[in-house]
Amino acid sequence: MRRIQFIEIHDQAWFPASLRDQVTDDLQVLLNIGKPYEGILPQLGEGIERAGADCVLDLCSGAGGPWPWLVHAIEREERQQIQVQLSDKYPNTSALERAKTNSANLRYHSDPVDATRVPRELPGFRTLFTSFHHFPAPQAREILRDAVASGRGIGVFEIPGRRPLTLLLLPLVLIADILLVPFLSPFSLKRLVWRWLIPIIPLVLLFDGIVSCLRAYSPGELRGLVANLSAAEYTWKIGCQKGSLLSLPITYLIGYPQSVAAHREPFEASSELRRSPARRTATKGRTSLPR
Repeated sequence: MRRIQFIEIHDQAWFPASLRDQVTDDLQVLLNIGKPYEGILPQLGEGIERAGADCVLDLCSGAGGPWPWLVHAIEREERQQIQVQLSDKYPNTSALERAKTNSANLRYHSDPVDATRVPRELPGFRTLFTSFHHFPAPQAREILRDAVASGRGIGVFEIPGRRPLTLLLLPLVLIADILLVPFLSPFSLKRLVWRWLIPIIPLVLLFDGIVSCLRAYSPGELRGLVANLSAAEYTWKIGCQKGSLLSLPITYLIGYPQSVAAHREPFEASSELRRSPARRTATKGRTSLPR
């Protein structure tokens, strides 16, 4: 199946901000419930360490994505203490306030951030979770080029994919949004209105979920995006990793400057003592692309 570049409703400027925030809030809630990105902790930890970063800048964060629980998981599983700054082109103001109370190591940048032109004063290893597919190839390449030009490491992680199983499971997102989310704390009548009386939020989630899968990048297409980047000193690792939710595969791309990685201890040696055997085997199946 070829990649199809189509629009997602909640990406559009005309979509009301209040409804966009509810969509991203629900996505974040569902990510917290299922924790599908738990399987990529070794790759994420390696990318941060190889890039020599002590903080993370998450792009296109929405309501926070997996980071509200992921920041604790990295501290627990990878023994890495990191500061995570969330950011978005359309910052979710309610998520901004929640981030302040979720973790001392988690905060939300209040100004809009364009992932293709990140302000140089924002440091850290850049991450994109379930968002890279939003960008057509020229913009996606520009995101990677901007990271290279800034000398920053970057990690892209995507559950959406052009796979029959992923597409078949999408109705579960709609069901969970209708049956579970309205009753989560803090309770709000607004949730019932936009999910039961006028079910805009679950329908947008279903439509955007289908579109996300159809325009997700395959590992081969990701290799094509980095093939023409001029930085010969960058290392790119691209592959698929089995996720923790129904074993759905996660496509990932990780890049970091070789000049920084060369001055770090070999990741496999330094991390072997702090991973369980299950974590050590989780890095299989990736492709390393020195550029």
